[in-house]
Amino acid sequence: MGVLIVIALVSEVVAWITLVGGGLCLLAFAFARIVDGTWEPTEAVVVDAADGRRVRWFAEGEFHERALDDEERLVVEPGEAQPAFTRRRAPDRLRFEPDSPLPRALGGLAAILLSIGLVATVASTVAGLID
Repeated sequence: MGVLIVIALVSEVVAWITLVGGGLCLLAFAFARIVDGTWEPTEAVVVDAADGRRVRWFAEGEFHERALDDEERLVVEPGEAQPAFTRRRAPDRLRFEPDSPLPRALGGLAAILLSIGLVATVASTVAGLID
C-alpha cells in the first residue's frame, strides 16, 4: 500500500467525520440563534440603590429595572449610560453583550470543522487522482 493511498484513506475518514460534525454544529448553531431571539440595542444606566447596584433602561415605551448579576457587577460601572440590548418580544430582559456565547461558539466550531472537512476532501481527491 502506497503512501498516497494511505493519505487518501485517512483524509477521506477525516473529511467524513469533520463534515458530519460540522453539519451538526451548523444545525445546532441555527437552532441556538432561533431560541436566543432578536436583541435590539438600547442604553442602560447603572445606579447604586439601597439594595445594591441596579440597572435601568427604557424600552417599548416603559421604564424597566433589575438588579445586576454578580458577573455584571464586576464589568459594569455605575454612572454614565452603558450600551445594552433588550429582547424584542420581552423588553424586560436586558444584557450587555449583543449576542449569546453559545451560538458564537457553535458557529465558530462549525466553521472550523467544515473547513477541515473541505481541506481533507481536497487532499483525499488529489491523493487519489495522483496515485
